[in-house]
Amino acid sequence: MSSDGEWKQFKLDCLEYLRGYYFQLADYTAPNAESDHDHCEGCMAKFAGFDAPDILHSGYCTMVEDDDEPAEEPMLIQQVREMGRNVMKKPDTRKWVCQKCFDEFRGALGWKLEPTTQT
Repeated sequence: MSSDGEWKQFKLDCLEYLRGYYFQLADYTAPNAESDHDHCEGCMAKFAGFDAPDILHSGYCTMVEDDDEPAEEPMLIQQVREMGRNVMKKPDTRKWVCQKCFDEFRGALGWKLEPTTQT
């Protein structure tokens, strides 16, 4: 990105699909044994349960419905499994946003906190 304005617009574009969603402040937990981290949907900051530089351990998460589950596993996934590699069975439907992005875009995107987490 060549300017702060372009970076901000890029993050806003990435987060647009979460417009109007309810979020809750939560400690990060890995979605399953095959995946140990997630990224902020806006800026790509890393969430994980392990310690390392620049790792976030909490943030805002929301659930996004996934209605696009295929009736049968795609051939590529079957081939990768046959090679002995792990493939996540179903993507995690939790979407994570870091504190900075949440604060920056909460108003513009109409985000709300779940009633039990309001501060």
